[in-house]
Amino acid sequence: MSETLKEEELKKELENKFAGSIYEIQIARKNRMWISVNPQDALRLMSFLKEKGYFHLSTITGFDEGENLGAIYHITDYYTIVNVRVRTPKTSPSLKTVRDIYPVCESFERELEDLFGIKIEGLPEGRNYPLPEGFPKGVHPLRKEVKLDELVKQLDSQKEGK
Repeated sequence: MSETLKEEELKKELENKFAGSIYEIQIARKNRMWISVNPQDALRLMSFLKEKGYFHLSTITGFDEGENLGAIYHITDYYTIVNVRVRTPKTSPSLKTVRDIYPVCESFERELEDLFGIKIEGLPEGRNYPLPEGFPKGVHPLRKEVKLDELVKQLDSQKEGK
């Protein structure tokens, strides 16, 4: 019997239900899956996963691939981790909030906005997080084009000017 039977069954079910929406499913090993989904179908996929028992969003990881930014939603049923990867163009990065599915997402989504500049549609207004007050607007420190040593010099010179 296959060690990844549960993952293989979920993969088959996802391929049937989300044909055309998912462009990659990989079973990395027992209890670990990677799914890449089109942004317009991500909420539907995550709702389906929650209905299947994947009720805990443990974190969201942002990434910068050059032309695209994105998020990886790490969702678990406490046994298997399903990593849902969603990409958005860097020229106008935007993703919908998963707040109605996973209410715990708010601080993770604020990090995506502050650190990567991905607009999260439907996220309620709130303070910047985790960047401090006075951090330069429009600077997203985890983007590849941001040179951290230059940014530190800029912030230090602003402090000295006060």
